Amino acid sequence: MTSNTLARIRNFVLLVMVQVLIFSQIHLFGYATACVYLILILKLPRHTSSNEIIIWSFLFGLTTDIFCSTPGINAAAATAMGFVRNTILSIFTHKGLPDDFVPGIRSLKWGGYIIYSLICVSIFYTALFILELFTISYVSTLLLSVTSSTLLTMVFVTVIECFSRTK
Repeated sequence: MTSNTLARIRNFVLLVMVQVLIFSQIHLFGYATACVYLILILKLPRHTSSNEIIIWSFLFGLTTDIFCSTPGINAAAATAMGFVRNTILSIFTHKGLPDDFVPGIRSLKWGGYIIYSLICVSIFYTALFILELFTISYVSTLLLSVTSSTLLTMVFVTVIECFSRTK
């Protein structure tokens, strides 16, 4: 295994533990829940194939589902986010970037990274809450849950990104 894969597995275990033990227990006002493990999907290198991103996304979501006793909704939502991640990232990058390019505040600058993350996290929460509610008849509840959870997660993603090490 390469050192990148070992680092990815280490980060995966750490963030899933933090997600399951802390963040899955917090439900602000009954609507907002943060999913910090999404930063692992956001931070995969640009050259990562779509199939690999989808597999990692599914594994992240499935592991969270197993420990949080949710019936596969995190796996489905994370897979949906992983499916569109490369397309969204290509909007904010150009083709001449090196293969080891990792999306972040330092590489995409603040505006690009925030918008890229916001779109990806919004897709995740839209899929998650549609699957959780299993109806779109509660549009106001759906919009409130998606918006509040997206904003809460973005706060944590931004804080983690600010304090992460540079390469």
